[in-house]
Amino acid sequence: MTKTKKTNSWTYYNAFRGIMGVEEALTGAVLIAETKAENKDRELDKEEAYEAMLIIAGKLREPNPFKDVSQFYRAYLELEDTPDWEELLYNSIANERYGSILVPEALTTVMEKRIEGASTVMIAEGEKFVPSLRSIVDAHLDCEFTITSQNSLYAKVIGRIFEGYDNVKVLKTSIYRYGFINDRFDRILSVPNFAGRDLAEDGLNFICRETDMVALENLLLHISSSGELVIVMPARITFSAGRVYDLRRFITKMYKLEQIAELPDGIFQNTGIKTCLLEVAAGRTEDVVIRKYSAAGRKTKRGPVEKMEITEDTFAMLEEIEEIGDWSIDKLLTQQDEEFMRYQASDLKKIPLGEVAQIFRGKAVSRKDSNGAIGVVNISNIGQYEIAYDSLDKLDEEERKVSNYLLQEGDVLLPARGTAIRTAVFHAQGYPCIASSNVIVIRPDAKMLDSVYLKIFIDSPIGNSLISSLQQGMTTMNISYKDLKMLDVPFPTIEDQKQVAYEYENSYKDYIQSISEAEKRWKDTLSRLQDF
Repeated sequence: MTKTKKTNSWTYYNAFRGIMGVEEALTGAVLIAETKAENKDRELDKEEAYEAMLIIAGKLREPNPFKDVSQFYRAYLELEDTPDWEELLYNSIANERYGSILVPEALTTVMEKRIEGASTVMIAEGEKFVPSLRSIVDAHLDCEFTITSQNSLYAKVIGRIFEGYDNVKVLKTSIYRYGFINDRFDRILSVPNFAGRDLAEDGLNFICRETDMVALENLLLHISSSGELVIVMPARITFSAGRVYDLRRFITKMYKLEQIAELPDGIFQNTGIKTCLLEVAAGRTEDVVIRKYSAAGRKTKRGPVEKMEITEDTFAMLEEIEEIGDWSIDKLLTQQDEEFMRYQASDLKKIPLGEVAQIFRGKAVSRKDSNGAIGVVNISNIGQYEIAYDSLDKLDEEERKVSNYLLQEGDVLLPARGTAIRTAVFHAQGYPCIASSNVIVIRPDAKMLDSVYLKIFIDSPIGNSLISSLQQGMTTMNISYKDLKMLDVPFPTIEDQKQVAYEYENSYKDYIQSISEAEKRWKDTLSRLQDF
């Protein structure tokens, strides 16, 4: 391994000032460096150097950031020393318009610890690990590293970061494509792209097509017989239904799920999505470490996470995970809670909500009109017990165009986002009503599930806890109606449900009447005492 004299990246920014923006400086530096490297035995004049640069830009599929020949040649002659490529790469990514994922040092420290004992290591999409990338390799010079990037420019820069390192191989390839590499590794570190709308190519036979789920399944194919994948995933991997549920089952049956750890809110500066750290190894799942990390010494709620500490730590057996039906960290940790354990251990039959109810989101409404004939129930209309029908927005639309969204007597409404979990049972009005897109509609099969009984359960501490475990956002609740289908609801006979609902409604009427009478007495007393 040899070390090259490096120039601070700001030297390059100064040289490019007035020529290109900070976000283009990396491209400019690479084009100059590559042009010099390919022509190190030749002296190029202005036109020859410019033409050589354009060819390289075409190969990298990067737009030429220089406005003309003269601008390029001045920078070409001025910038002789090698830039600090890792610093330049970090600043470039940090200044991207839409902001890419950058792994904070606190998380890198936790992930890097898993390299101990490995001989071969892959760091997938290595640009996300700057500015810690070189220090990871330097701390494990006895390991053979493969660092990937699907971006040609980033792959070139990472290659330059590790010029002279005999134990580092850099590949331009995509972890979202089957067969992206032929090797297997003792350790793989990855923070894939998550929460995007991109889907993997159809026909690749992945269980899920979402890119983050594809990366998880794909990378597992490349761990050695004693290998381990350490990967950050969106929290929905732990509880989502459908294909994500199938992927969880595949992993617990075919691999050894070693750890599920909840990461601090806002650990990635460019997204509010809740995330977790998974460790999956070759073998078979037996017991799983369940953890929660918090941000130690954080100055503000949205401030950077500079240090992580474990705040909750336990383990769960595979049988416990299978009984719960998902990997929800809150559920697994709450198992130690006496009330939750009593609920789980009860003989009361439980059934997934999706088997006894239709569940759908309301309609996105843009054309509101106070003279409209259709009522719109928003989150603000859902109270703790009832819906405020008097304050509904109105929609001016033909009823037939919203027929699929019309609310029916007994529909249970639940906010899809917000700061509090609350429900209300819809009662038919003298005009048609729909729910807005921020509201989830649960339509129970009246022969199997009573609406009021369902509200009572969701509003209970246990119900709230189970709903919270489905939350996708951070401080703001964000629930997927698809995930609600997996919510286990206690399922006594319909007669018993109706008896519970009857007692609830009668007691609520008494409660309202008592409040009304108490308020009237208070007003009468106050009026009498203030009559001077």
